[in-house]
Amino acid sequence: MLWKLLLSTLVMFVAIRGAVGQGFPPGGGDGPDVWPPPGGDPTMPPPPPEPQPEPDHPTLPNGPGPACSVDIVFVVDESSSISSSWFDRAKEFMIYFQGCFSRLHDIWVGVIPYHCVPRTYQRLSPPFGTFMFDQLMQTGGLSRPGLAIRFMKDTSDFRDGVPRAAVVLTDGQSEDPAQVMDIAAETDAARAAGIELYAVGVGDPVDYRALEAIGGSSDHVFRSDMPCKVAYRILADLCKLAGVPGCVSFEGDAILPLGSSYQPETEGCITCGCSDDGQMVCSGVGCALRNPPCENPVNIAGRCCPECADDDEVPEGCQYKDAIIPVGEEYKPNDCTTCTCPAAGAEPECVSMACIALYCPNPVKIVGQCCPICGGCQYGDVVIPVGSTYQPDPCTYCSCEAAGARPLCAVQDCAAPPCANPEHVPGQCCPVCHNIGCEHAHGLILPGNDYKVDACMTCTCPFPGEEPMCYTPGCMPPECDAPVQVAGQCCPVCDAPDGCLHEEDFVIIPVGARIPQQDPCVVCTCPFAGGRPICERLPCPAIACPNAVYLAGVCCPVCNM
Repeated sequence: MLWKLLLSTLVMFVAIRGAVGQGFPPGGGDGPDVWPPPGGDPTMPPPPPEPQPEPDHPTLPNGPGPACSVDIVFVVDESSSISSSWFDRAKEFMIYFQGCFSRLHDIWVGVIPYHCVPRTYQRLSPPFGTFMFDQLMQTGGLSRPGLAIRFMKDTSDFRDGVPRAAVVLTDGQSEDPAQVMDIAAETDAARAAGIELYAVGVGDPVDYRALEAIGGSSDHVFRSDMPCKVAYRILADLCKLAGVPGCVSFEGDAILPLGSSYQPETEGCITCGCSDDGQMVCSGVGCALRNPPCENPVNIAGRCCPECADDDEVPEGCQYKDAIIPVGEEYKPNDCTTCTCPAAGAEPECVSMACIALYCPNPVKIVGQCCPICGGCQYGDVVIPVGSTYQPDPCTYCSCEAAGARPLCAVQDCAAPPCANPEHVPGQCCPVCHNIGCEHAHGLILPGNDYKVDACMTCTCPFPGEEPMCYTPGCMPPECDAPVQVAGQCCPVCDAPDGCLHEEDFVIIPVGARIPQQDPCVVCTCPFAGGRPICERLPCPAIACPNAVYLAGVCCPVCNM
């Protein structure tokens, strides 16, 4: 009499982080379920478990960790040819550059400023916020970029097995003609060490021929107002997985997108899934055992456990290698081939799909798809990662919704400038009026004036034509369970004054107070405690000047004098 003994389900979970892969744990033993055994001495220790053979499962490949890992060193020109304002822009470039990456990009950053002597400001490490550049001060002196590139190559603690890049921020100016030969020799040595070089123009004027000598080609040279273009070019050049957030497949040759799962081609019933945070989780279930064992097991194509011919459980079908494709079923031996069985004992009919050529750096293979795709969205010479936004110029915003899709781009409109002779500032979309103040979304902020965006944020204009500087003070935790927000005050309070509840903002307007809203032409007051606030719109007189100016926080426009 044949009977089946179904083993307890064996579930194996494998979580892979960083660059360390873990195999499956060894299987369980056949020892006694209860200790001590009936009639045994309970004071005796249990016998050691018998050693079990390691299961014959392949080891998962390294990863997946993040979708991409890159070590990037900024080599920053701090010589006297770089003005202090341009050096500040170089710092802004590095700050915004870090914001171009997502949590699935394992990016380490280092900073090496240089003049005639290079120095290490920040060793390679994960970026830890914009304040990492707060103490970076310009030194001045002559410029020796070749020496700085050699210093970067020799002293940077690049991680083993991680792609390497260096971004040189400079104006390319040099007082010594011999520097050109020095740059050529040192950049060749850096590339021979596996470091990809990129150059960013910082200063006015910029010698772009010198920058091209550093980058090696014109497509490795960028302006300082395009940090994400540099970031996405580095990803496209060095990271095959950069554009598709997901996990490395079990076989290590394809990407499993976030939230997806599949069955790898292995012996045993294994299912692997890629969690939303980029972790590969695999589970496996053992096949039923027979007693006595099956003498004629037959593999069924597409099924993880064999059937037993002794029990007449094998379906009719077509022989395909060492397995049978049942009649009427489809079997995909790989992502590009589909086989069917037209009749029992016949030859299987297989159809393969052809793929078109791709013209993008590092095409990506997706699990379950036959043809590789351009990772992320191809835009010119960069690849925009899925879910990211890219500005090819200050007025254009492009996003990537799906790998291989066309990027979705929108162009910002600019309102008519409030002056007769506006100027275009590098890195800004809309022209500005340098002789008036700082442009803000709510209007102009005059130099020396403070503008309260809301109860907490205050903005000032450091210099006409520059970006406004905004800051928000912190609040101490309230010492009560139900603090109240009072209109016009940044921090919540425990003792609420008598007033009216503004239902839209959920704040208390004190009795008798006149509180301007975000629209400066609307003012709300509280007539009595517990009442409803009364809001009114202030009228503006007609204005006859052609270039009226709206000041931030001021209701009515004024003439540009």
